[in-house]
Amino acid sequence: MPTAVIYLTAAMLFLGAAPLPYGYYMLLRLVACGVFAFAAFIAYNRKNTALPWVYGFMALVFNPIIKIHFPKEMWAVIDIAAGVLLLATAKAVKTNA
Repeated sequence: MPTAVIYLTAAMLFLGAAPLPYGYYMLLRLVACGVFAFAAFIAYNRKNTALPWVYGFMALVFNPIIKIHFPKEMWAVIDIAAGVLLLATAKAVKTNA
């Protein structure tokens, strides 16, 4: 996964902790779900044992089709934690592009 995609998604997740219009959160769900699903695929192909499960779980949390409803305060914590997770594990899914 390109480094720019990882950092842009993490920035979007950190920004998601702020009170923004509903449309931003729908976009965030699409982007985060896609990035986490693709990261799970990459981690699985690289024979990582735990990360595909973690990324897959995060893709399910952010999936835009079957929404999981949490209070706004909980979403702020999830957004920040997901951004930190993505940055902390970026090395495992990073490519040269």
